[in-house]
Amino acid sequence: MLCESCGATVGPTARFCEQCGSPLPASATTVPNEGGSPRPLADGDRRIVTALFADIVDYVRMVAEFDPELVQARISAALAAMGEQVERLGGTREKFIGDAIFAVFGWPVARDDDAVRAALCGLSIRAALGEIADGEALEVRIGIATGEVAASSAGGSLDENRLTGPAIVTAARLQSLARSGEILVDEATVQAARERIGVSDRGEVVLRGHAGAVHVYAVERETSFETWALPRPPAGPLVGRADELATVIGAIDDCRATGHGSAVLVEGEAGIGKSRLLGEAEAVARQAGLKWSWTENVSYGGGEPYRFARVLAQALADEHGTDSGTFARRMLFTVDLDPARAQRFGGAIAAIAREAQFTGWEAEARNMPDDPAEVATALGEVAERYVERLIDTSGARVIVIDDLHWIDRSSDAMVELLVERTRTLPLVIFAAMRPGRPPRWADRDHVRRIRLEGLLEAESGQLATNIARAALDADDARFIHERTGGNPLFVSETVRAFLADGTMAVRNGRMTLSGGAGHELPVTLRAVLGARIDALSPDARELLGIASVIGIRFRTDMAAGLVGRPLDAAALQELVDGALIRRAESDRWRFTHPLIRDAAYSGLLASRRRDLHGRYAALLEALQPPAPIAWIARHWAAAGDRDRAVPMLEQAAVTSLAMGAASEAAAFWREAAELSDDPVAADGYRLRAAEVAAASASARVPTA
Repeated sequence: MLCESCGATVGPTARFCEQCGSPLPASATTVPNEGGSPRPLADGDRRIVTALFADIVDYVRMVAEFDPELVQARISAALAAMGEQVERLGGTREKFIGDAIFAVFGWPVARDDDAVRAALCGLSIRAALGEIADGEALEVRIGIATGEVAASSAGGSLDENRLTGPAIVTAARLQSLARSGEILVDEATVQAARERIGVSDRGEVVLRGHAGAVHVYAVERETSFETWALPRPPAGPLVGRADELATVIGAIDDCRATGHGSAVLVEGEAGIGKSRLLGEAEAVARQAGLKWSWTENVSYGGGEPYRFARVLAQALADEHGTDSGTFARRMLFTVDLDPARAQRFGGAIAAIAREAQFTGWEAEARNMPDDPAEVATALGEVAERYVERLIDTSGARVIVIDDLHWIDRSSDAMVELLVERTRTLPLVIFAAMRPGRPPRWADRDHVRRIRLEGLLEAESGQLATNIARAALDADDARFIHERTGGNPLFVSETVRAFLADGTMAVRNGRMTLSGGAGHELPVTLRAVLGARIDALSPDARELLGIASVIGIRFRTDMAAGLVGRPLDAAALQELVDGALIRRAESDRWRFTHPLIRDAAYSGLLASRRRDLHGRYAALLEALQPPAPIAWIARHWAAAGDRDRAVPMLEQAAVTSLAMGAASEAAAFWREAAELSDDPVAADGYRLRAAEVAAASASARVPTA
């Protein structure tokens, strides 16, 4: 393949020309997922994405003042650097626009931290441009926004992606508003990042093309774990989890009593409270005299060799106010260390502590063996001696490893070593991970495993009460529990969304739920659930979307009728294994909670929804005995077929009234009024609904 800009020969998988840095057209028809395997592009869907626009400052001035060849080289290098940062953090480079780049995070594959990735990409782009040599430093303006888009792929090529939605326009407007070197984001991005980024408030601004003001923030930094991971007021005390917390604290008590430790592995879906549970044990550990170190892994760090090992080394060094390399040398280079081992250790320290500030690490890195097996052996020796010396000098300790599912492969052996050394050292390892393949050490006899499930109904109600600072009655608590499945994050975000959109109001110290759940899912939940859905195989994802059209419950034969073929047993089992659906009866299934159904339904293009609703309405009409007319009417209504829906809604209203169900009858009349394209008929339906509602309120229900 030839570069269109300079004619140089480039490799078939290259994304940028090695000669001039110009972007190359993507040739693949598939894109990698988180694990690196190919994933077919979707025909189209609706999804939450974070869009990023970055524009090089003073391009026009540079063209006027400098040699055009020099400007072209510098701009090409800058665009290549920006593209590399987008790809490194898992974004999709949509296009280069002159001296700017447009990228998107969340398409074609969603992750629940896309907003964080985009913000970090902005910081990385700013830093990368500042390092480009040959002339004055390049500066950039960046705008980032999060929201729903309609996404499609014409012909299956990444360069033919089409994304349409207000978030893209907002990101472009923010980029134009930003000052030199500034990264501006909207409020939805800040909310979706869930405090993983440090921002400063820039207030509200009116952007061109926007009806209302947009709240704008400037990104300053990535925040530390202590800033974002553990809930603070008004979340209040830990709700539920008494048995699980007893297991965690029991490991601490046993270590204090026996002088040797153990490991606890906590497993559960995103938002279920793994970090909160482990964080609750910190005060107990410190009171018992154990040091406490918290480390976390990130989804975008899995390809970075020994990332976890470096994070842990620096976390331990931070306790002593120094860098990881200096602290490691202090731990390892004792008077009894023979010179040969000291030389190997120096190289290993350099490999782990590359970002340390002590001098000479580059020279010492050359002491590492050339054979990969010998390198692993040397690193293992360093890790074992380091841990022993750490415990000898600082005493018993707890090390927490959060998000273990994202750990880099090169650090696996070190974690296994830590877990194994808990048998003989006063060391406790707490690890948290999402469901999936457990680590090799999970089933060892000194490892306790905890599987976190959703909160109980009463506990969901208590958490909702803590968040809103108001009492919640039993029926409303049940509704929130059923809607969220007791997932603490989902409960928290749902209550906050209800309070924000008026679905829930606090009056006289009590919460009242106005009924219904027609509000949009919060961005945070769309992101978390969208990532779970995107991780499915194409067949399982298609089945989930089809089932969402049917409703919270669905029958095997009806879903098969919509698919147009017998259901794929493997796809069905994948949804069960992923805790997205569960069996209700022999041939009936239900979503594990309505939020998953809502997320799957929200992901369908509107045209796809209408088509499926129409096909399902036809299936319902053909059933023997026939399905309730209200079901059929509402699916025809969702399909946009007024001619079929309105007469059926009228009939459903009359039937309901004859059965004494006045409120349901009034609702059907109102639906008919909303759908009708005849103003006179619509007024008649509204009048009928008002009459029925008034008669019902006075306990004089009219007959049909």
